[in-house]
This record gives sequence, structure tokens and C-alpha cells, in this order.
Amino acid sequence: MALDQQTVTHICLLGDDPSANLTPLADTAIPSQKLIICFTEPHRSSMRSLKKVAKTRGVSVDCWLLPERATTEQLKLSFMQLIESESKHAKSRKVPNQIWLNASNGSRQQVLSAYEVVRSYQLPIYIVEPTLDKVCWLYPEGRESIEITDTIKLHEFFVLNGCTLVSQKSLSGDSSTVRNLGVSWLEKAKQLTKGLAKLNYLAIVARGPKLIAQMDKPMLDDNALQWLLDELHRQELIKVKGKNVYFSDQQTLFFCSGGWLEQVTYSLVLELTKQLPEIQDLGYSLEIKRSVGSQTVLNELDVVALVNNNLFVIECKTKQYNRGEGNQVLYKLDSLAERLGGFKAKAALVTFFPISSAERRRAKELSIEIFGPEQLPTLKTHLKRWMS
Repeated sequence: MALDQQTVTHICLLGDDPSANLTPLADTAIPSQKLIICFTEPHRSSMRSLKKVAKTRGVSVDCWLLPERATTEQLKLSFMQLIESESKHAKSRKVPNQIWLNASNGSRQQVLSAYEVVRSYQLPIYIVEPTLDKVCWLYPEGRESIEITDTIKLHEFFVLNGCTLVSQKSLSGDSSTVRNLGVSWLEKAKQLTKGLAKLNYLAIVARGPKLIAQMDKPMLDDNALQWLLDELHRQELIKVKGKNVYFSDQQTLFFCSGGWLEQVTYSLVLELTKQLPEIQDLGYSLEIKRSVGSQTVLNELDVVALVNNNLFVIECKTKQYNRGEGNQVLYKLDSLAERLGGFKAKAALVTFFPISSAERRRAKELSIEIFGPEQLPTLKTHLKRWMS
């Protein structure tokens, strides 16, 4: 019977790649009717997260508690009971229904036990191959793989990984002139290093209702800073009267204190969505909530992209690191990427100032990509290579 003439019930196990349990359900080419989540008690929280997202996709969800610390025989018996029970329900439905086993996740004992039982019933078994974006069949042999369309969004991905997307900023209201201003700063990164550091300082110390900062003599004599101020003045983002710099609003303060690098990086990734269709969602200046024990922890992310259901986390820094500070940034970035995106997550640091040789070695050990001053003028090209 053709796939479009029946519905599908997916049986899945919980493991390190929760998105692999959702992608077949999210593809409308597969007529998914139901998901059965097999779990053990320690993974009840992960089960609830997957159940929550699957139900928002319009899929019915059942849960099957597996025996904990079970022998292989006990696991096989549990899977047999599940198949028998679900087969009876399937026969009672008006629309023909087939049961598939998604063997992408789970412990080895669980996967092999489930595989043996499901195959004895001659039911289809598959894995989601992330590098190919396909449903690849383990049984029966010779069955043609199914291309998967990645439709999972960031908020769903975070829920699958036990987090919640609380908020994110939108750049839709920002003018293209401001974006172009930031791009021009990237292109002149080497010449503007000291000037941008001083602009960053002025934006941080600006005070009062008129957002005023005062320049000292070295600032007045700094050609790079004065060029930057002239550019901002032409865009009517600041006013300069003598030693005083008046910033137009809080958004301009954020832009001048380093936010420009975040905004430009995001805009470049946004442009890449036209060249890289595998970028399925992206976000800027996100706040993520997660639970650690009895406490709630909030984390901020500069730029995030979901590429082939893998999380790409980009941290943007425009300050010069003090001794040891660069390593702290790298450790935090590595930890956040793994906690929020799982073992397949990738991280990058976009830094306006160079980092030390020791910090570069540490970044390499942590598999963190570094885009420093040398790469900034052609940052879009480097981002495309990294995400491809």
C-alpha cells in the first residue's frame, strides 16, 4: 500500500539527539498520525519535552514506560507488549496505519532489543541520518530513503533540549543605513581598532537624559574616532558639540557600545539564508531559560542559527580581553552550546580584538571557531564556510 494511502505511528526512544525523534513528524510528506515515546523514569523530563513539541505539530502522543535497569529479555518483553497493544489499535482505525520504529536514539541495549522485536513483526525500522537529512531504512532492505524537509524552529529545538526561548530582539525596524554602517566598520577593522574602543567607552559612560559623554584630548586627536563620529553624525545618530557627544537614544548607545558587531553578524547570517537553504531558522539577542536543579538559569545568546537541525551559536565581542578573560569566554561558550544544543552543537567567537596564541589553542581543543580581526573584512565568506 502506498505511503499516501495510510498513516504512520512512530515508536521512538530517548537519547542524545532529540531532534531526530521530531524531524520525521515535522515533514508533511510523511503522514504521521501518532508518536509513541519509549522512556525510563530518569528520562521523564525529556519525554515531556518531546511530547509537548510533538503535540503542537498536531500529532497524537502516547508514552510507554520501559523497565529501568532491565535485562535484555525484560526489554524485549516490554517491546513485544507495546507492539501487540498498538497493533490492535491500528486494526481498529478506519484509515490504514503502519507502525515504524525510529532507532535513531536510545541506549544500545534498548535499540537492539527494540530492533529485534520490531523486525520479528516485519515492521519498518529506520534511522534519521543527520548528514544526509534522510530517513534511512534498516529494514526492510532495498526500501528507498525519504528526504526530510527541516521545518523545526528554534523555539521547538530549545524545548526538545530542555530549555525555553524567553525572548529575542528583532532587527526588522533597523534601517539599512545603520546596517551598512556596521559593515563598513568591519571592512576597515584594522584601521578602526583603537577608534572603536574609544567609541565603545563613550557609549558606556554616557549619562543623563541627553545621553552625553565627554571626550578628552587624546580622543579629540584620534583620527579613527573622529571618522567614526562623523559617520554616526551623518546618519543623525549622534551630535557632537565641542568635547560633548550626544547619543540619540538607547538603541544608538547599544549599537556604539558593541551591539553593532552583533547586528552586522546577524544580518550577514540572514543574507546567507538565500544561499544556504539548510539554514532553517535564526535568532538575534536571545534569552534562554533552563532549569538547573531547583534553580532557573537565564542565558543570553548573541546570534543563533539552526542548520540541518544543528545549533550554531555565535558570540560577538568588541572588547580587548584581560589576562585569562579570553579563556573564560571560550569555556562559557562551549558549555552553553552543548547544554542548549546537545553534542552536535557548534560554537564560534567573532572578536574585534585578537586573542592570544594560548587562547587560540584552547579554542581549537574545544572545537570553537574563531573569527578575529583578520577575518572580519570578509566575515560573510567565513560564516558561509563554517555553516556549510
